[in-house]
Amino acid sequence: MASTMDHVAYLAVTIGPRGSTTDAERKAAEYAVRVFRELGLEPRVEPFVSATSAWRPFAIATGGMLLMFPVFFLGGRWIAALGLFLLVLCTVLELTFTPNPLRWLVPKGRSQNVYAILQPAGPVQQRVILCGHLDTHRTPWAFSSLRALAIYRMLVTLGLPGAVGVGGLFLIGAITGNPNWGLPSLLPGLLLAAVFAIAIQADLTPYTCGANDNATGAGMVLALAERLRREPLQRTEVWALCTGCEEVGAYGAAAFVRQHADLGRPIFIVLDTLGGPGSGPCYLVQETMLWPLRSDPELLALADGIARRHPELGAYRWPNFRGAYTDGAPAVRAGWRVLTFVNLRPDGVLPHWHQPSDVYENVDPEVVARTEDFVWKLLRAIDVGLGDRGGAAAPS
Repeated sequence: MASTMDHVAYLAVTIGPRGSTTDAERKAAEYAVRVFRELGLEPRVEPFVSATSAWRPFAIATGGMLLMFPVFFLGGRWIAALGLFLLVLCTVLELTFTPNPLRWLVPKGRSQNVYAILQPAGPVQQRVILCGHLDTHRTPWAFSSLRALAIYRMLVTLGLPGAVGVGGLFLIGAITGNPNWGLPSLLPGLLLAAVFAIAIQADLTPYTCGANDNATGAGMVLALAERLRREPLQRTEVWALCTGCEEVGAYGAAAFVRQHADLGRPIFIVLDTLGGPGSGPCYLVQETMLWPLRSDPELLALADGIARRHPELGAYRWPNFRGAYTDGAPAVRAGWRVLTFVNLRPDGVLPHWHQPSDVYENVDPEVVARTEDFVWKLLRAIDVGLGDRGGAAAPS
């Protein structure tokens, strides 16, 4: 019997860094296929096309915005104003996982989702999808320390309204024919230049081994699949899903949601970054990249009940995962019932996030075990009546 930590070791040590669309990510998918087959399940592989970088769209957008400055001062004031607003719109669309022209320009690669279906002991009355992504992020300066992350978030927070302001100044300059309106735009232009430099630098860094983010989540999906094989639920069909390309914009989850739109409103439980020391189990009330995406209230109530009945697990909810996204984002947008586990520490820090230190030795097995126990209790609680009773009392 393979434990979650056994799977973490294989993904993070035997395979190592698993950048989106790379051969290593494909090897991780092949490993998931092998695990499912050894469990007597029928693995299903669904290929899709993805961007190869999370940073490239924003490098293109901010680079284009910076290009509008010389265009404005060289006389193309209307072009500069309209170009700024178009690039801002594309940036907003990218931040909300919506198709846009930036996605036409970024390099593409092939990836895959892998899943297997575990049948309940009785008739199927509801469906749960357990999701963990296989790929790993790069190790950019922006995530190198808490101070760097705070600076990066401040620049991004100021940069988007700053770009809108620059567009406004360019528009006034175009209407009045006075190029001096462009002079105040040079200050927010420095913000855009900083974001551009950060985005370029990020794609020059190596991939992390991704032991915590997200060998723990994908490994837990595989371990729970084995447990469900031995101890099937009574009326809930469970899909064990390992996605690709979460780190570049949740492309894998989005492809899965599109491919399986006929499932209606399944329960979608995301397992992501679950083994940081001093963290979790922690589940999100909402995540906010640009607009808030809320977890399902019935699932939240069910998780709250388990946390109260089992204080020894140390579980807690987190009100808002800001400036980040998970594979839950496309599912929420599709109207699926989502609950996401991201084990932030009680102070809001995600240990070793996108850093070279995200290695097997820095995963806390005790945190992983408590989280897996919590998720198992959640699955059993869902099985006895979430659909019937809206998350009322459930067994421990």
